[in-house]
Amino acid sequence: MDYSELVNALKNEDNRTANMLIAEAIPILKKYLISKVNASPNDADDAVQRMFEYVIPKIRKDEINSPTGLLSYMLKAARHSYYKIMRDFDLDKFDEIEEQLVSEAEQVWKLMSKEQAAILMRCLEGLRNSYREFAGFLFDYPAANTEDIAEMFGISPANAWTRKHRVLKKLADCVTLNT
Repeated sequence: MDYSELVNALKNEDNRTANMLIAEAIPILKKYLISKVNASPNDADDAVQRMFEYVIPKIRKDEINSPTGLLSYMLKAARHSYYKIMRDFDLDKFDEIEEQLVSEAEQVWKLMSKEQAAILMRCLEGLRNSYREFAGFLFDYPAANTEDIAEMFGISPANAWTRKHRVLKKLADCVTLNT
């Protein structure tokens, strides 16, 4: 799809054409989030919606310099919106919906013995809150690259790499001491 048409439609206030082109783009953006960052369909919907709420005014204000690079920009903005949704998630509500969540990470827990899982949980609980949150993200998104981690936590990629390795080292040391 040529996204320069979308830029022109938004700038010319051709809402009919813009709505049609946005409707064509939504499934592409949702599939990207679902496959790239393991977003649920509902979270992908929310992230794409937030992304358009951010991108459309930028297009109308002529802040998008390259219509040909719009898809890449929308993909990155959708991913960023998804990470903001996850960062702002209310942990108090987690217990209520935990049973509804399905994650590939369950396979890891099935492979570990109950004793090993208990040791790892104690080690996780022993981490300070920021490291615990970081470790939780790493377990939830094991394929996340340094850029994704940096974007999620609002830190530099170098800092993300350092924190990742510190957290994993602390967990490895703790598990080793307790086995």
